[in-house]
Amino acid sequence: MAWSSHGFRGGDGNIFQSPTNFCEANGTVTHGTEAAAGLQIARGVIYSVHAQDLLQSIAAFNSTQTNQLNVFHAAMFNLIREASNFRAAMPEMNGPDSACERYSNHVGAHLIGLLSIARLLDDDNGRRFNAALYGDDRAIPLAIPWTAYFDHAVYGEHDRPIACHKNKGPDALTSHPFFQTNVVAPGEILDRYRDLNTGQMFGYTMMVLGDLYDMAEIMRNSGFDAYAYRGAHQQSIEMSTQYYACYGKGAGFGKVVTPENSRSCPDYQQYVGQIVNGLGTVILLGAYQFPKNPTITGVDPGAREDARREVLDAIRFGRWRD
Repeated sequence: MAWSSHGFRGGDGNIFQSPTNFCEANGTVTHGTEAAAGLQIARGVIYSVHAQDLLQSIAAFNSTQTNQLNVFHAAMFNLIREASNFRAAMPEMNGPDSACERYSNHVGAHLIGLLSIARLLDDDNGRRFNAALYGDDRAIPLAIPWTAYFDHAVYGEHDRPIACHKNKGPDALTSHPFFQTNVVAPGEILDRYRDLNTGQMFGYTMMVLGDLYDMAEIMRNSGFDAYAYRGAHQQSIEMSTQYYACYGKGAGFGKVVTPENSRSCPDYQQYVGQIVNGLGTVILLGAYQFPKNPTITGVDPGAREDARREVLDAIRFGRWRD
């Protein structure tokens, strides 16, 4: 309620509607600040959406308060959308050596924020929801809707890596802060190239895959089955979960990938030296959603132990087989 009456406002009292309204701590406006605005707000807004949805369901608000919150979240929808479009148009997202940034975890965060707000407001026959899902509404343009993001965020059959930052070494042990092999396996997540430290490569890929599960749960409430969805190259959430389950079986949850323990995993060279972190909660969700997939369910026991160290968000909480 405080955010809806005071937050994200300029000197004129109006809620910000552009990423250019945001600045660094010293007051300067940079492309980095503008590009990050959508990410930061979208990652947080899902929790204010949850709060409103929960409290509204028990009639905790009067009509004036509900309208105030709706106006705020509608403004956040527009702000995130504008920020996402701004970022997608930046030269840094479209260069020959950085096109991978265009479809990174930033966009996944944008979309989970947009889809959650769209479901909360649920107006105009789901117009905001469809705009975020398909991007075909000229009145609510979105440069990278969910369908376009999915086709790039998850590699499918016969795919090649998207142009990305140049390697600085021959392998993941020596190439920092980025590394990627010149091949991809079906199911790999685009954000695999982050290699500043031993926790990033799995940390970011599992963040993206976890967000895809969260978005799938949101979309299920609107009648769209993201779990059954197949991308342009047959990629799916199940395919991606199955791919990374191999490292839960080989290296083990929370352990370091080596050639000896993960040679059976396609393109294991990408992840040598990396810690298999963040995988536990994803496998729990996968075993719940795809109970007939033995590769995923086979590592469910290890995932349960690993997930004890994780904080489950409000969407994922309770979604495991028993």
